[in-house]
Amino acid sequence: MTIAAGLLLLLVLCLVVFDFVTLRGKNRRGLLLEVAVFVAGAVFIVFPERATALAHMVGIGRGVDFLLYPTVIWLVRESLSSRRQRIESAEQLTQLVRTVAILQAREVAPDQSGRSPSQVAESSASFTA
Repeated sequence: MTIAAGLLLLLVLCLVVFDFVTLRGKNRRGLLLEVAVFVAGAVFIVFPERATALAHMVGIGRGVDFLLYPTVIWLVRESLSSRRQRIESAEQLTQLVRTVAILQAREVAPDQSGRSPSQVAESSASFTA
């Protein structure tokens, strides 16, 4: 094994440990899928000739290309998904802010006599005391 392969394996191990610690109990299926993908990646790091053999079986010239094509497609999908989620979150936040603003405006809006609700509450509290 080369130094580069050893460093890559160490990186994969650190990523798995980090995600296990931070995601424990939150997304078990996602974590298991990630571990499976990282184990497959570790196998290809240790045995790069296996990736090349698989690549030749499906008509791709190099093993690294065999691994890069799906990775790039997955990253583009994740990027688009993340963008859609950000847009949806921004729309939800906008709706929430508008609702809060309307509710607060109703609280401070004067009634027909020109008094705000807090002034009306104060005057009615003074009558009951």
